[in-house]
Amino acid sequence: MKINIERVMRDLKNLSKFNETPEEGCTRYSYTKEDKEARDYLINEMKALGMKVEVDSIGNIRGRLENEHNKDKPLVISGSHIDTVYKGGIYDGILGVVASLESARVFVEKGTKMSYPYEVVIFTEEEGSNFGYNLVGSKALVGKCTLEDIKKVKDKNNKSMYERVKEFGYPIDSLEKCRIREAIKAFIELHIEQGSVLHTEKKSLGLVKGIVGLRWFEIEIEGKANHAGATPMNLRRDPMVKASELISKLPHIVEDIDDDSMVVTVGSVKCYPGNVNVIAEKVVFTVDLRGINPSNLDKAEEEIKERLKFIEEEGFAYSIKRLTEVSEVNMDKNLMEVIKNSIEEEDISYREMYSGANHDTSLMASISPVAMIFVPSVEGRSHCPEEFTEEEDIAFGIEILYKTLHKLITE
Repeated sequence: MKINIERVMRDLKNLSKFNETPEEGCTRYSYTKEDKEARDYLINEMKALGMKVEVDSIGNIRGRLENEHNKDKPLVISGSHIDTVYKGGIYDGILGVVASLESARVFVEKGTKMSYPYEVVIFTEEEGSNFGYNLVGSKALVGKCTLEDIKKVKDKNNKSMYERVKEFGYPIDSLEKCRIREAIKAFIELHIEQGSVLHTEKKSLGLVKGIVGLRWFEIEIEGKANHAGATPMNLRRDPMVKASELISKLPHIVEDIDDDSMVVTVGSVKCYPGNVNVIAEKVVFTVDLRGINPSNLDKAEEEIKERLKFIEEEGFAYSIKRLTEVSEVNMDKNLMEVIKNSIEEEDISYREMYSGANHDTSLMASISPVAMIFVPSVEGRSHCPEEFTEEEDIAFGIEILYKTLHKLITE
């Protein structure tokens, strides 16, 4: 094995110390003291390798290995993020950053003759924990966020992201300069799965085929409020009953489409007026619908709307509003083949799979061929203090990342 797993684990341990909630998971929001400490640690590690390090006007860190012969060639990039959710884990995002850095160390130690430049990217504000606006760093790199976007979103203290970034010392008014102008040969992100598939199936690696598309809806069903005790069952127009019926059918709507990438979730239900002794006036609930095939998402959406029409025929009013939509992203088949070959050369157990969570890779796909490698999350735990990946699987994942990157920068 070329990578140094002891060094990797030391990095993870050191970075976990930059933490607002010690002993209660890891909390490291962007543009905080803990964030600066983690950034300084990683920048120092990059500079010790002789990497050329730049921090852009929103806080993305880019460390590059290049020489006179390859500096004008397309970039091979790997990276992830170091910000966390509140009381999250020490692997989400951070492992991908450490993996990319470890690959750079081995390139330097082995005196690798690089035909292409290699860059480690540490994206800022991926989680969106501070401002409710995620994937900010990668959006800036690909030109998909504006100063108005940055000024509009605010933290819990009602301070805009624009103000926070300025206070942190970055020239946010030069946001446009964040955009990557160079040609890119490949972008590869290593990440924990954040689900239980690999752990359940006892697979050490996941070869990601794509990141599912996402559609969020808000559905409102309106009936007639009335007294809970004095209104007979046959004279009620209770929207809670109809909402419950529809919610209970959502899993069957998705399962009947026969697409194993599709999932549906109702994450919020609100009943008005919300009194224990009052039949509801209306119920508002959300639907999170995800899948890799847009035509199948269309089918599920249409079926939901058809069922709402039946509810309307029974004397209820309804509305359905699409809150957001994110398109699916397919991984580059050539890059997947390189990763697959690297895995099979090492005889490591793996499976191909989709990512149900979004990642910076989804933005990078608009300017580069992309690929992702997953390592297992024990019991599928993530975004919590119990988030954990076995050291052996970490070693397998980073070794495959290194081998893949090595093939890409030397071919």
